Amino acid sequence: MTPSLINFFGSVWGALVLGSLFAALIVISQADKVKRRS
Repeated sequence: MTPSLINFFGSVWGALVLGSLFAALIVISQADKVKRRS
């Protein structure tokens, strides 16, 4: 594994983690809105 490959996988992993966190936040806020409406 060359350092550039490690950097590439690191950035991909970081993007995946950030993306999933962002998706979770959106889902939570949507669920919160639905709860308040009822």
